[in-house]
Amino acid sequence: MKMTTMIGALGLLTMSAVVGIGQTINPAKLKVNGVGLDSTYGQVVKALGKPTKDGKPKEEGCIGGHEKEIEYKGLTFYFMDGDSKNRKTYEVKVFTVTSGNWVVSGVKLGDTATTVRAKYGRKYEVQKDDQTGQTMWSYDMGDKGSPGTTTVYFKGGRVVSINTGYQVC
Repeated sequence: MKMTTMIGALGLLTMSAVVGIGQTINPAKLKVNGVGLDSTYGQVVKALGKPTKDGKPKEEGCIGGHEKEIEYKGLTFYFMDGDSKNRKTYEVKVFTVTSGNWVVSGVKLGDTATTVRAKYGRKYEVQKDDQTGQTMWSYDMGDKGSPGTTTVYFKGGRVVSINTGYQVC
């Protein structure tokens, strides 16, 4: 009886390991040090510390409310408060990484297309910018409630920037 239970448990472990192979991260759920889209201003500052630049809130005309940006070296967050529950809490709508100091859900600047494909999946649209020499892979978030895109920029076969954000207007 114990042997059957052990074999069954090993089978379940093997199945879960196989199911995990090939799974990718939802492009709407990418994180930098535990924060990502929908994180609050307070959560970002708690996770990353005081920003190097903390922009002043400005009126935002798209959905009403206010917007602001904060920056860390090689990392920018864009916040809005107009669609938060109390219309006063700043939540991340876009973030951009331009430095290898930050890892975005397992991908960092300098990584190859193979690494990006393994982490983010194979469902992306490719565009080329002949002026900059960059190739862009756009991952559609596909969420009807909050549509958006994650775009990974490559130059010379290596990641040079990652941008993820909701379409807010």
